[in-house]
This record gives sequence, structure tokens and C-alpha cells, in this order.
Amino acid sequence: MAEAIAAVSIVANIVQLVEFGSRVLKRLEEYQSKFGEVPDAFRHINTQLPVLLDALEQTKAAINSGSMQDETKKSILPAIQECKVQIQLLEDVIIKALPVSGDSWARTRGKALRSLMYDAKAEKITVVIRGYIQTLTYHAAVLSAARPITGSQIYYTSPILQYYSGVEQG
Repeated sequence: MAEAIAAVSIVANIVQLVEFGSRVLKRLEEYQSKFGEVPDAFRHINTQLPVLLDALEQTKAAINSGSMQDETKKSILPAIQECKVQIQLLEDVIIKALPVSGDSWARTRGKALRSLMYDAKAEKITVVIRGYIQTLTYHAAVLSAARPITGSQIYYTSPILQYYSGVEQG
């Protein structure tokens, strides 16, 4: 029973983290489309966050398929929870620092000036998030590599090997 609760908890945290991360990416894409490029303080997050979101989706799939051990779920939950907190903090900084398409000229200029105050905070959050990105993507890679290969995932170049393996090639 406790294992089921842990699985639900970790999946719920992953879903929230993916939602927050997607909002951050959308906001950065909107900014880039309007102003040409993402500010330096957010450039690394803009390139690394999609990798994290993909790793989280793979982790969620492993949990849902039952291929992740209970100890593993317990060990990565704190990292996912803390990463979620950092992404929320980053989203708050982005809301305060980056103008949106509907902002007036004065508001856009004001946010541009205030964004300089948030650069250090954004960089600090980004450094912490990078650590979680490394941890969680490494974990997803290990999970992916640990999955057994089935016959349908093997492609034989030799018809003789294919015949002796009993695997149909399409």
C-alpha cells in the first residue's frame, strides 16, 4: 500500500514539475519571438529544461509500467520535489523580470531595468536546477539502459541471424 502511495506521489510531483517547466519554456519562447533572443540569465535553462522534462516523462513511464523499484522511487522523490520548488522560483523571477506581449512600452522598459536586479537570483536558481537536471537525466539514462531489449527491438542485418533468432523483421 505504501508503495502505491509513493508511486502516486512521485507521478503527481512529476506532472506538476513538467507543467511548471512547460510554462517557463513557453514564457521564454514568447519572449524570444518578440525580442529576438532569450536573456543571458535564462539561456541555459532554455536549452536544458527540455532535456529535464523528457527525462521526467521517461521516469513517469517507468513508474507507470512498474519497471522502477520502490527504493528508487523513494530516492528520487526528494530531488523531484526540490527541483519543482526551484522551477517555481524561476517562474516567479521570469514573471517579474520579463515583459509579456501585452505590456505597455513603459512597463516593458521598467521590467527591462528591473530584470538586471533579478539576473543574480536567476543565475543562482539556474545553477541549482542544473544539478537536478544532471541527477534526473542521469537517472533516466540509467533506467533506459537497464531495460531489457526485446526481440522486436533487435534488427538483424543478416537473414541467417534473423532466421535462427526467430524474430520477424518488418
